[in-house]
Amino acid sequence: MSSASISASAGPLDVQSIVSQLIRADSQPLTQSQQRQSNYQSEISTLGQVSSALSALQSAASTLASGTFLQQFSATSSDSTVAAASSTSGGVAGTYVLNVTQMAQARQLVFDKNPDGSAITDQNAAIAGAPSSLTFNVAGKSSTVNLSSGGSTISLSSIASSINGAGIGVSASIVQYNNNYSLVLNSTQAGTSNAFSITAGGSDSNGTSGNTLAGLQQSATAAGESTNAANALMTVNGVNVSSGSNSVSNVINGVNLTLEKVGQTTINMSQNTANITSTLQSFVGAYNQVVSAINSATRSSKTVGSTPQNTDISSDLSNLQQQLAGILGTPMKGVDPVSSYAYLAQVGITQNVDGTLALNSTTFNAALTANPSAVSNLFGNAQSTGIGNVFNSTINNLLGPTGTITISQNNLNSQVSTEQQLQQRLQDQLNSEQSSLLTEYSNLNSELASMEQASTSMANLIA
Repeated sequence: MSSASISASAGPLDVQSIVSQLIRADSQPLTQSQQRQSNYQSEISTLGQVSSALSALQSAASTLASGTFLQQFSATSSDSTVAAASSTSGGVAGTYVLNVTQMAQARQLVFDKNPDGSAITDQNAAIAGAPSSLTFNVAGKSSTVNLSSGGSTISLSSIASSINGAGIGVSASIVQYNNNYSLVLNSTQAGTSNAFSITAGGSDSNGTSGNTLAGLQQSATAAGESTNAANALMTVNGVNVSSGSNSVSNVINGVNLTLEKVGQTTINMSQNTANITSTLQSFVGAYNQVVSAINSATRSSKTVGSTPQNTDISSDLSNLQQQLAGILGTPMKGVDPVSSYAYLAQVGITQNVDGTLALNSTTFNAALTANPSAVSNLFGNAQSTGIGNVFNSTINNLLGPTGTITISQNNLNSQVSTEQQLQQRLQDQLNSEQSSLLTEYSNLNSELASMEQASTSMANLIA
């Protein structure tokens, strides 16, 4: 509230005090409007909390409706030294006997002799007669590697550096043993389809021996250290499988295999009940948060200081809670609750006395084991009659443009705006009234002061 700047003249009256008391008495309508606005804003805040909780519940319900949360599996290997297993998605419960008969490997060629057949004792020494470039065919693609630039020396180390810098799918390394050096070439990926061959700047026998590179040759030892590219070979439940990599992801649905060695192991795929239960618990927690938000709002409508709050929306929120609880108490359409699952309570999700939900994981796991398709159908299906489907559509309506929450929010925002406009009018009236009263009582105070002065003068004359 603004205060007029008129100063009262000195006199017998305390003008400021008198005017303040009169304005305070006339400010009751403004104070009442401010309290109503505060109540409306409290209700808007409450609706925001309930709306947020409903959105979280809708997201959790959508996860249940999709049914994919039930397709969570754990993959284990009976012998991880043969093959390690990890689960992905889209798996199917079952047992798979994996027999690895050959590991995938990259082609490797080792060169340890100079053009004259001598051992390589200096990795930086110039190689006599070395070509200016090499050409490789890698996975069906031809690539050229330049070896010399500006007349620079071509050595074992420069060849390795040039090949590695070309990024063509071939890696080169230098190995030292007993003061002799070898150049080792490898395909960067295993499997026959990723093998390399030398097409220019050397010769290729398509085997492990008899190859040359930039004049370098192979000893019998180097040939023995070389390998041909090979695919991994295995059987899965007796079915022959080949893979260009030791990381296999397309043999058992929902499983990534990492082959470690030749041998046999059993891959077991079972439902990951811990993750499935965690997803269900997220739904239960989201539902309970909605109940908590509604209970908090309806409690505050009864006792918040001396002035009730949330009284305008408490009945709407109570109806909303009853609507959600009604979904839990209504059997799913088209399902016989005697022969199948039509209620969440039948799969271990029950309602407590206070309206919250509780999950009995033992009951749920038993239901899932007994009839997995019925459990999946209970949460969601193509007909959109599952519990998750119904929760999703119900909440979508509540939060939509014509839903209870949105309408209540719009009404409350309108009431806040109305109160703000009323407060501005009342404040303007009080400011005008205060200014008039200050002027009026200041003038009266001046007259009283004059009269007092005249009376004092007359008394002095009589005396």
